[in-house]
Order: sequence, then C-alpha cells, then structure tokens
Amino acid sequence: MKRLALPVLTLGFAIAALAGCGSASSTSPGGSASPADTAASDEGLLSRAEFIAKADAVCEASRTKQEPLRTRLEQLARKARGEEHAAGTVSDGTRKELAQTLDQVVANAEADLARLQALGPPKADAGRVQPIFQQIEAAFTASRAYAAALEAHEDARAQAVAEKGNAETRETADLAQRYGFKVCGSRP
Repeated sequence: MKRLALPVLTLGFAIAALAGCGSASSTSPGGSASPADTAASDEGLLSRAEFIAKADAVCEASRTKQEPLRTRLEQLARKARGEEHAAGTVSDGTRKELAQTLDQVVANAEADLARLQALGPPKADAGRVQPIFQQIEAAFTASRAYAAALEAHEDARAQAVAEKGNAETRETADLAQRYGFKVCGSRP
C-alpha cells in the first residue's frame, strides 16, 4: 500500500497550511522603496508596501493560530503511517481525526483569507494579487477533497489530490514571494 501524503497547509501562502514576520516594506531592485510602493492609490486603498505589511501581519497571526492544529496533523500523520506499517491500512478513527483536523485548519484559513481580501490590494496590483487568492481558494477545495477521499478509504485519490495540492501550494508561495510578501510567501 502506498503511504498517504498529507497536503501542505498554510494560508496557501500563509495557508503557513500547510508551517517571523518579514520586512514591513517592499523594495525595488535598487534596494529602496519605489514611489509606486509607497504612494497610496487615488481610491484610498493601501499602498503596496502597506498592503504587504498588513497582509504579512495577518499571515503571521494565522501561522501562530494554526500551529497547534498543524502539530496535531503531524501527530496524526505519524499515527496513520504507523498503522499502515503495522496493519497495512489506516483505521477509520485515525482517518476521521485527520479529516476533522484538516477541516478545522481549512476553516481557520478561510477566515484569514477573508481578512486578507478585506485589506484590498492596491488598485494597480489587483491583477497580481487575485490569482494568489484564487489559488489559495483552490487549495481549500483540494484539502476538503483530500479529507473526503481519506474518510472514504479512497487512498489513491487522496494521494493524487495531496500531490497536486502540494505542487499548487508551492506555486502559490512562489507567486506571493515574487509579489513581495515575506511571511505570506514563506513555505511551510
């Protein structure tokens, strides 16, 4: 039997689901904040530097809040792997605990994503930030699909969902880092 993979959970990018606050400002390649990074848009939205700083603060709070659940997921994963090794399968109780804990992580992360979205990115950056948010939402869907497959004893499907979700989470973190996030762009 193939070992079950657990999806990486962080708030996609701070879905830290799947893990230090960084600098509160973004810098241009020359090392200093550019006018575009520090000037607020005409709509009264946050500047890019302000948005990154506030978003990273949300991500740091999310990471701290999620840590006990992430620790619990790791413990349950070790338990599941032990059961697989000893009995060739994971017990229904462990599957249920994994799925429930994963659902808690996702529910918390969804609330934190709503907080990030409510910050409102700078108008000029909306096209760069929206894909990050969309990928995070896709990660939530994948995490729920993983939990459902796990409980239904569909281990091959759970494995495929986890592998795809983990790859997408890495891509999301890369997008977030390229945008300028520090904490939100860190990998778990």
